[in-house]
Amino acid sequence: MISIIGVIAGVGAALITDDSDSARVSKLQSDVATLNQMVALYIADGGSLAGLTTPQSVLDKMKRTRPQSEWQQHVGIASGRLVDIRLRAQMTSKPDNSNNPRAFWDRTKQRFFLSKAGGSAAAEFYLDDSLASSDFGTEKRTKSVVSFNSSSSGWVWGASVSNPSADYLDPQPFSPTKPGMPFDPSEEAGPSSNPPTDSGGGSGGGSGGGGGAPAQPTLALLPIPLISPLGGTYPFTSFPTSVTISNGGAPSDVSTLMYSINGGAWQEYTGTSIPLMPAMSLQARNESTRPAEYTTSYTNTQTYYRLTSGFSGSAEGSWGNALGGSNLVTSIQNSGTTSTFKSGNTKLDLGNGTYLDAGIENSMSFTPASFGGITPNTWFDFGSMVIVNGTTFYNSEATGVTLTVNLNLTQPSISATTYINLGLVSTSNTSDRLASADIVQLLNPTTDFIITIDGVQYRLELQWVSKDPSGSVVQGNNLLVYEGATANVELRARFTSNF
Repeated sequence: MISIIGVIAGVGAALITDDSDSARVSKLQSDVATLNQMVALYIADGGSLAGLTTPQSVLDKMKRTRPQSEWQQHVGIASGRLVDIRLRAQMTSKPDNSNNPRAFWDRTKQRFFLSKAGGSAAAEFYLDDSLASSDFGTEKRTKSVVSFNSSSSGWVWGASVSNPSADYLDPQPFSPTKPGMPFDPSEEAGPSSNPPTDSGGGSGGGSGGGGGAPAQPTLALLPIPLISPLGGTYPFTSFPTSVTISNGGAPSDVSTLMYSINGGAWQEYTGTSIPLMPAMSLQARNESTRPAEYTTSYTNTQTYYRLTSGFSGSAEGSWGNALGGSNLVTSIQNSGTTSTFKSGNTKLDLGNGTYLDAGIENSMSFTPASFGGITPNTWFDFGSMVIVNGTTFYNSEATGVTLTVNLNLTQPSISATTYINLGLVSTSNTSDRLASADIVQLLNPTTDFIITIDGVQYRLELQWVSKDPSGSVVQGNNLLVYEGATANVELRARFTSNF
């Protein structure tokens, strides 16, 4: 007797369980059918569900309303909201133990469907009272497929676009591409009283309708991959040794993470760190494995540059290519460590074979400085100059000269020559000390010296630095030397990188 009661109790429990599962499945089937009708109405009302991939995102989109400014011309529910804001999808990653079907969202066909397949789906739809006061915002929609008739009998609705080829119980995507014929209350009836054979598919009535083929929905764009660390220019000691790539949230079941080095062949990323080399360019993208539903992501490109550890070397200078008037007088001494350039006639003819010798011509002396371990983009002492603003006559001074510098670099090991062009301006002497100062112009502060190391290009740049304010002042690329003064100047340089 006890055994029989146990068997009966077990069968009863099974029946109760079966009834519960059956009721749950029936409710889900009913909910899906109702939601599919709401989807069709939402799309017909000008809404768009393109790009949405989960049931909950579809529900939340249909909870939005039209802006209140459009309510007066809206032919459906005044607000445009088609779903209770409390509606929530209970998402699970796989079917329950009874393998009951769950609700999936088909983004291609724009509809919900039931399936026992694995993956994220809605086990049920329920009302969550905690959402009762939530605000899902408003949205501007495209023109509805129906609108108020513009004639005097404005209460009649007419088709504003061709009727969509959509089954409201099983909505399919459509494209309102061609205007239809709106309903006209004053139009006379046709010769036949028989109902039309077309029950409302593609044509808008008469010869003015006609709908095209359904438009394909916009494919979802896969997210762009993430590369770490980012590309850029790094100091020598901080240059990264390797880089990793992540898919940026792209679903692994619909995409493959691919990468390419220096424009080479694309290959699948396996999760292993990629060794970095200076000037290496790395590209990554998520390639779609289901092209009917997803589009391959944009390409993320990162390039890695390493600055050189430093510049070391020395220089030698020589003067030449002096310019001036017909009475130009020059004197050049390029031997030894210091090279000197002088110009101008210091003697004033007083007549009768008598001359007044001012004794001091214009002169410039350059003494290069050795340098070591100079990091890129850092100013350093390139050499010192002593400039004398002398007294000359008869337009005999130079108006320009070139300082040729032979660079002997030990790091990196290279020898090169650069030319520094100087403009020389003699001014009239007045009581204004600054206005009377002669000018030495640095005509090419960005020199012609260029070197490329590990894909980074470096150029030698120069600037004036006055070491004695009583003898000279710097104004940009111009060095102003006071009348009769001797200026002690530093010619400063740096190796500027292009990255």
